Amino acid sequence: SSFLTQVHNNIKNIESGFDSPEKLKDTAYIHNYFIKKFSENPYLKSIAILRNNFKIGIKKDKNSFVFTTDSTEAMDVVTWKRYENGKYLSSWEESFNVKIKTTQWYKDIYKEHNKIRWYFHDTDTIQKHARMDKDLFYIGYSYKSKGVPNVILMGISRSSVIKSFDHFSKIDSLSLIIGNTQDQYWKLNSENPYPLLEKGKVKTDSISYTILQHFKKFNHKEKGIFNFNLKGKVFWNSFKMLPPDSGLKNYIFTLPEYQLLSMGRNEHSEYLLWASVILIFTGLLLLLIKKRSFYFPKKVSIPPLSELLREDENRYLEFKSSCRWDYRQEKYNPELENVISKTIAAFCNTDGGTLLIGVDDDKNLLGLEKDFATLKKSTPDYYEIHLRNILHKLMGVKNVSKNIRIAFESIDQGKTICKVKVLASSEPVFIKIKDKNGNTKEKFYVRSGNSSQEIESIVEINDYINSRFKK
Repeated sequence: SSFLTQVHNNIKNIESGFDSPEKLKDTAYIHNYFIKKFSENPYLKSIAILRNNFKIGIKKDKNSFVFTTDSTEAMDVVTWKRYENGKYLSSWEESFNVKIKTTQWYKDIYKEHNKIRWYFHDTDTIQKHARMDKDLFYIGYSYKSKGVPNVILMGISRSSVIKSFDHFSKIDSLSLIIGNTQDQYWKLNSENPYPLLEKGKVKTDSISYTILQHFKKFNHKEKGIFNFNLKGKVFWNSFKMLPPDSGLKNYIFTLPEYQLLSMGRNEHSEYLLWASVILIFTGLLLLLIKKRSFYFPKKVSIPPLSELLREDENRYLEFKSSCRWDYRQEKYNPELENVISKTIAAFCNTDGGTLLIGVDDDKNLLGLEKDFATLKKSTPDYYEIHLRNILHKLMGVKNVSKNIRIAFESIDQGKTICKVKVLASSEPVFIKIKDKNGNTKEKFYVRSGNSSQEIESIVEINDYINSRFKK
């Protein structure tokens, strides 16, 4: 009772702490508030708050923190800033997800205020829009301040939660299963991020399967203890239904009888208490801050143009005169945007590389002014937004956000060159291209020497993927 009261007070503290849009835009307030929360909660790894078109992202990265704030609807380009011990270290430009309000997790959290939602694994609700760490699970929450919903998603470290109580190291075969209100069961002390049971389908090991099957006989009770025999071994189970407002349905704590006997009664009782309290504490104190994890990329530097131009086109370097303006036809040609995408996809699927836009094959510096003239705004920032939007449609937001870095460099006579740094992808990247009949097809490109080549044979594509990505 006292614990739940404490959690309730914490929730109210968070809601009152961000009860106006002004506080969401106060950088100093945000930094101080969340750095304090992260220090108080070692299992908290990331937080995101969304209020209308304003977003905040914070992630703990070892001894430093990465922050971003953004007030644009599309979130195409934002600035990340890294701090350590309150001191600014560095900043860089990166993309946020442009369709965040269309994701299922956002819709689920947004439509039901003051309700906690747990996401234990990378289902479609989150996987499509954020690369998830297997150590993390997520808690979502929303509340209204001055009539406007605030949506929160928080990333929690499973291993940090487990390490938070000392007795765990003394037990070899413990199982701690938690179930959420969507009837998904997740084994907290397992590295497998997928659900043990979801919508009646079982995806688990024999012990966990047996635990859940026996638990069906008792799940109408509020709490209890039962045992069962599996392969000649007796397993004891303690379970408890959790308050509906916790976002969790229940937990099941399991120990083999031989370990139970070896621990001694007092120690076991203490551990069972920890198991029940830590579960609620994790979820409810999480809700304390509510947050979500975005992909927080590593900083990548792009060499100056003078250094890049010392080399000719090769496996890692490509020159393109433009992205939109056809110098041969002297007009805008949308097909050139596909050419740019093919080159970038090829770099992703091979070893990475750099694409210079505004430089022809003979290293003549043409600049981007012809391309600028075909856009609504003739600025590098708008050009980058346009280029990223093209790549998002053809390659997917995740691939672009993770693997693409864009910078601009001004040269003599007022010309501007676009430098695109492409990282080698950890997974295959296909691009969607429309044929002459308007049908969309997925194509796979790689670098071969100083050019980008399509692999058309399915057999060859599979062979390449197996050798390049599945190591």
